[in-house]
Amino acid sequence: MNTRERSRKKHEISTGNLIRHEVIGLRVTIVDSLNDKFIGFSGTLIDESRNMFKLRCEDNVVRMIPKEVCIFKFELPNGDSLMVDGRILSGRGEERIKMKKRKVVWPLILERRIRNVRFQPKVCEVLQFDP
Repeated sequence: MNTRERSRKKHEISTGNLIRHEVIGLRVTIVDSLNDKFIGFSGTLIDESRNMFKLRCEDNVVRMIPKEVCIFKFELPNGDSLMVDGRILSGRGEERIKMKKRKVVWPLILERRIRNVRFQPKVCEVLQFDP
């Protein structure tokens, strides 16, 4: 493999470098979200801000989708697809390229399950202390 081919491969988008690559123009589907209204939206990314994606859906409507609460499935130009937690993608695209890897402590799917569980305190007998 010569230098030109190696350089081209380095700059092509792939499953390994999606987080540090420009994502505008890729086809996206929202697989899971803490807000059920966002699940199932799919379309092309047309713009990106620090906390939001602008998504042009199939019905030609532009929707603003928050990054922090969604899991996105990206379809790459070479045919591969990749699911990414939106919290990894938070931040501006030009700043995200320079950042080191981010750690996500709780996967979004677990966080959703934790939020759905409600704390039910048990009523227990109260004993009085008599010295």
